[in-house]
Amino acid sequence: MARPSRADTTPADIAGTAAAPSQAPLTRSEALARMAEAEDALRAIGAGEVDAFVVSDGGTGQRVFTLSTADRPYRMFVENMRDGAATVSSSGLVLYANRRLAELLSCSRETIVGSPLAMFVAGGVPIGLQEMRGPGGLGTTVEFELMDRNGMAVPVLVGTSPLEVDGDRLTCLTFTDLSAQKAQDREIARLSLAQDARLADLQAAQASLTAEATHDALTGLPNRTLLVDRINHALSHAKRSGRCVAVIFVDLDRFKQVNDTNGHAAGDALLRSVADRLVAIFRPMDTVARIGGDEFVVLAPEVDSRAHAADMSTRLVTALCHRVQGREHVSASVGVSVSAGGRGTAEILLNESDQAMYHAKSHGGGRAEVFDAALGRQVQQRVVAERTLRSALDDERIIVHYQPVVELPTGSIAGFEALARIAEDDGSILPPAAFVPVAEESGLVVPLGAQVLGMACQEARRWPPAGHPERRLAVAVNLSARQFEPGDLPTLVRQRLDETGLDPACLHFELTETAVIDLRPDVLDQLARIRDLGVQVGLDDFGTGYASLTHLRRLPLTFVKIDRSFVQGLGTDRGDEEVVSAVVALAANLGLRSIAEGVETQAQLHRLRELGCDQAQGYLFARPMPPSEVPAALQHSAW
Repeated sequence: MARPSRADTTPADIAGTAAAPSQAPLTRSEALARMAEAEDALRAIGAGEVDAFVVSDGGTGQRVFTLSTADRPYRMFVENMRDGAATVSSSGLVLYANRRLAELLSCSRETIVGSPLAMFVAGGVPIGLQEMRGPGGLGTTVEFELMDRNGMAVPVLVGTSPLEVDGDRLTCLTFTDLSAQKAQDREIARLSLAQDARLADLQAAQASLTAEATHDALTGLPNRTLLVDRINHALSHAKRSGRCVAVIFVDLDRFKQVNDTNGHAAGDALLRSVADRLVAIFRPMDTVARIGGDEFVVLAPEVDSRAHAADMSTRLVTALCHRVQGREHVSASVGVSVSAGGRGTAEILLNESDQAMYHAKSHGGGRAEVFDAALGRQVQQRVVAERTLRSALDDERIIVHYQPVVELPTGSIAGFEALARIAEDDGSILPPAAFVPVAEESGLVVPLGAQVLGMACQEARRWPPAGHPERRLAVAVNLSARQFEPGDLPTLVRQRLDETGLDPACLHFELTETAVIDLRPDVLDQLARIRDLGVQVGLDDFGTGYASLTHLRRLPLTFVKIDRSFVQGLGTDRGDEEVVSAVVALAANLGLRSIAEGVETQAQLHRLRELGCDQAQGYLFARPMPPSEVPAALQHSAW
């Protein structure tokens, strides 16, 4: 059965080597000898020097398997396969294993041959040999994991095919290593998960950017971009439905004072509170947006009529009255624009509601106005006036006229009040009533005031002394609340005084009561710095606004001006006379100079002198005049 081999291996030796272990324990020398015999036998089989071998099934049964030398080329091919290969008996013992299978299992072939296949399968053979042979015993392909000597799982794809040898049914197995493929699959899965996570991050970032681009960061409300889009959609729907769309513009009154007095944190908290209240007031279908600063806009689609929209805005004004630090401080001015049947565009409605809001604010705030044709004409006039003012500022067509202020005890001129005018291209003069209101609303009063201040200082520097060299004529310039907003008014005043060389004592500022209504710290600080320059400060139109004794006590004043509405009643209205008398006495007690405005009759002048008023101005003395007429007025000043 066996040809002579280099190891002198006999069939009996081979049978003994491949048989299951004997019941009797082996000595160490016997075990070593048997292992050497097994290694020689396997080498002989691999070299094709053995014709047959005997395998014991671990008991009484033995089988003889022949190896014809004719199949040596095939066996050499199997030995050199890139895949593992094995032949398994019907009882599951490995009869043959090639070199590649040994490499996969990280052990010698001697360890594999004669051992149960289940010994090398992770978790045991998942299916029996019968199932591995496939339907009809024709073979199949399965996938499971081998377990190498180190306990590491080796994923393999196993191909099976039946083999009949001497009446025994064997199974030929091929083992394709799937480690690289599995590793690649795991890497693909990892990359897929990473890509999914990255995609989720990108989608979240995109959603965040979209939210940032369409929503206000402070309140979370839609911003102008999203609001405009929703207004246009509402208008498109209104064209089909015939319903009305209302755009309600909300601006908080005196919000700047909240920031200036209580800090920006309080201002932010107020804005968030207003946002929450607006959302609570309106319907779920409405859009509440913040478009900047203290400005909110509400889109109310599908309203019934202009009256419905007006009622909504009126209730809104009441609901938005806020308290800051325990006292009522902030109200709201509301403007409404209504589109019937989809009229106009988002920008048109926003512009109209904005204009209506400004109209409400110009009437004291805390109220609502609905845009209509009459308001549209007023707005157009305002636009024309603003355009005219801007052109006059750019072209330096602002001029100053001067109205004398008379010392009542002596009848001599003590100085002049500087009053702005616009010189038109046709030679006409535009009075202040035509452009001062729009200057206040638009903020153009800041450059306007700067120009008037410079011209007044320059002109007053040329006036001769009033009576004697030590006393020079004063020039009074009006100041508005808007001129304090940049925060650099003292610097501007000092620059104009330095440029013109005017004595600071000759410059007087007249404050409107609205400019100092809240006695804001920044305004008080700027006024104190102006007084430190030597400039005098007075309160204009006293008695008609919100000024109180607190203002007279805390402001750095040197004079008060009694409003013309009280002066005109002297001699005819007992109430007006009592007011004038009280103001004159109050000013004297506080060490302030009293100046009466709007004096037009000798009777008024006589009564003011009787009451002890210090100075006066009005048409009785002279109308505002251009600078060229001032010298003549000074020569004939005796009243």
